[in-house]
Amino acid sequence: MAVADLPAEHFWGNVSGINYLSQNRNQHIPQYCGSCWAVGTTSALADRIKIARKAQGPDVILSVQVILNCGEAGCGGGDPGVVFDYMEQEGLPEETCQNYEAADNDCKPNGVCEDCTLDNSGKSVCTAVTNFSKWTLDGYGLVLGGSQRDASGALVGSVDAMKAELFQNGPIACGIHATDKFIAYAGGIFSEFVPLPMSNHIISIVGWGVDSGLEYWIGRNSWGTYWGEGGFFRINMHHENLGINTMCSWATPNPNPKYTAAGSRRESPSASAIDARMRPAIKRSSTPVDFVVTSPMPHTYVNAVPQSWDIRNVAGGSFSTVDLNQHNPNYCGSCWTHATVSALGDRIKMAKNASFPDINLSPQMPIYCAKANNSSGCEGGDPSAVYQLAHTTGLVDETCTNYEAIDGDCSPFNVCRNCRHSDGKCFPVEQYPVYKVSQFGQVTGASQMQAEISTRGPISCIVCVTPEFASYTGGVFADASGCVRQDHAVEIAGYGTAADGTDYWLLRNSWGTYWGENGWARIKRGANTLGIETSACDWAVPA
Repeated sequence: MAVADLPAEHFWGNVSGINYLSQNRNQHIPQYCGSCWAVGTTSALADRIKIARKAQGPDVILSVQVILNCGEAGCGGGDPGVVFDYMEQEGLPEETCQNYEAADNDCKPNGVCEDCTLDNSGKSVCTAVTNFSKWTLDGYGLVLGGSQRDASGALVGSVDAMKAELFQNGPIACGIHATDKFIAYAGGIFSEFVPLPMSNHIISIVGWGVDSGLEYWIGRNSWGTYWGEGGFFRINMHHENLGINTMCSWATPNPNPKYTAAGSRRESPSASAIDARMRPAIKRSSTPVDFVVTSPMPHTYVNAVPQSWDIRNVAGGSFSTVDLNQHNPNYCGSCWTHATVSALGDRIKMAKNASFPDINLSPQMPIYCAKANNSSGCEGGDPSAVYQLAHTTGLVDETCTNYEAIDGDCSPFNVCRNCRHSDGKCFPVEQYPVYKVSQFGQVTGASQMQAEISTRGPISCIVCVTPEFASYTGGVFADASGCVRQDHAVEIAGYGTAADGTDYWLLRNSWGTYWGENGWARIKRGANTLGIETSACDWAVPA
C-alpha cells in the first residue's frame, strides 16, 4: 500500500469497536524465565490468528512452553526466528497441550502435547497425546527486508514500513534495549536516550497513535497486567525509543490448524485417563455457602427464551474466553475452579461487549484461596466457593498467578507474584487488578438454566463422568447409564438443537482442545443427561 494512505492512528485493540488482541502474558511466573523472545512473538501470532478469524470463537493461545521444550533456545534467551523455524518445520500446538511452566523441559516424550492422569498409587503420571491441532506459517521475514518502496513507488523508511506491515497484516515482534527506566515504567509516553541500543528484550507492537503532535508506538510487554498500562506501553516513535525501529519481524500464520493424525480429529483416551477423569472432584455441603442474590433471577421474569444461544456467536459476536486444560502439567482435580472462572470470564467479556482488553481469570488462585465447604484444591472443591471468594476478596488474572496444577497456601506470594531477572528471586506483587462479583447463586432444571444463560451468560454445572463421556469425540452425547453422580464441573455456555432435531446443552470442558469438539461438547438436553438438570448450577454477576 502507499504510505500516504496510512491513518494517523491505528490500534488492533479497537478496530471499529472490535478487539483483535489476544490475552496478556507474564513470562516471569511461576519462576523467572528469559522467554520474551517466544512470548512476544507468539502473542503477535495469536493476534494475527484472531484477525484472520475475524475475532470469532475462543482465542488461540499458542504454547510458549513447547518452544522452550523443543526449539533451539530457552529461558536463557533466543529470537523470533527460533519460533518461526519451529512453526514452519513442526507446527505449534495451543497452550492446552502444554501449559506454561517458565522452564526448559525435555521435548520427548511428552514435551509437545501431554495429558496427565493418576496411577494406582495416586501419583500424577503424564503421557503424550498423539492427535492434536498444530498451527503453521505461510511466511515470515524481517519488516525492513525486501523492497524499500511502497505501492506508489515512494521510498519507505523504517517507521513507515513498520506501520504498513502492522496496519495490513497485524502486530509485529520487535527488539528493544530494555533499561532500568523501562522496567520501572508505569504509564505515559516513554522516552529515553541510549547511545548504542542493543536488543535485549522482545515485545510486540500492536498499534500507534499521536498525542499533541507526538507520534508513539503502542507496545505489548510480557511482564503481567500489573506492569505499565495494563501490560501495555506507549513509546516515542521516532527517537529516544530504545532502538525499537531497528529489528522487527513479521509472520503470517495459516488460519486453519492441521491435525497430527490423518483421518481422525481425536483419539480415545487411555484406560488410566478415563479412570482419572471419573474420579469425583466435587465437594458439595449440606450447608451451602451464603449466596448473595440482590436482583430478580431471570427465570422469574423471562417468559420466553431464544431457541438457541451460543457464547461463541451472540448476535454475530464471540464472547468466549480462552480454552483451558486442568490436567497439565500435572493431574489436578480442579474442574471446580476452571468451570467457574471460564463462565465468569465469559460474563465479564459480555459485560464489556468484548472490548479491549481481554481478561482471563486465573484458575490457580482459587485453588489456593477458595476453602468454603471443605474445598481442597487439586483434591476437589465446591464451585460455589469460587464465587464466594470472588464476592468477598476478588479473583486475579492469569498474569498474577498462572496455572500450575498444584496445591498451596493463600499467601500474598501465591496470589500475585513477580520474579526478577537480576537474581531470579520471586516476590509478592503489592498492586494488581482484582475482579469481583456483585451477586452469586444457583439455578436448577432446564427452564431455569436456559433463562439464566440466555439472559446473563454461561453457568457452571455438575455432571457425572462415565467412560463414554470421558471418551467423547463429537456429536450430541446421549447417556445410557443413567448416572447422576456429582463428579465434575463444566461450563454450560449455551444450548441448541442439532440437525436431526435433538436438543442439546453446549458444554465447555477443561480437558484441553484435543478432547471432544475442540474442548467443547454437546450433550442431550431435556433428558437429565449425566445429572446436569438435577444438579445445582452456579452463576455470578460481574461487579
